[in-house]
Amino acid sequence: MTIRATLLALALTTTMAGANADPHHKKRVCHDCGKVTSVRVTEQDGRGGAAGVVLGGVAGGLLGNQVGSGTGRSLATVAGAVGGAYAGKHIEGKINKVRTWTVKVRYDNGHTGSFQFRNDPGMHKGDRVRRADGSLRRA
Repeated sequence: MTIRATLLALALTTTMAGANADPHHKKRVCHDCGKVTSVRVTEQDGRGGAAGVVLGGVAGGLLGNQVGSGTGRSLATVAGAVGGAYAGKHIEGKINKVRTWTVKVRYDNGHTGSFQFRNDPGMHKGDRVRRADGSLRRA
């Protein structure tokens, strides 16, 4: 009876070892799948356009025209217009801030990647994602 039990145990052990050594049972890794490691939002000043330049120039010119008389008034008007145009462009840039979401990913194969979005992608640290068409999507 013990020989039979020993043979049975040996047969089961050999069968199990053979199943684990089978090269057709390799674990498949998705090279486009991964996990979000960080999401960072940054703000940058937008670009000031013609509206800011024109409005700032007009306002600066009107203020400069209030200073002095004669040639001094003309110089103050021109200086006010130039300074107002410069300030107007920068003020418009501050008003039109641009947000960027940077999402960093660690893929299942160990590689890392980074993606930028102009709108909130709705992803958070730890989310499972998949790279598709040059962007990220939730998995």
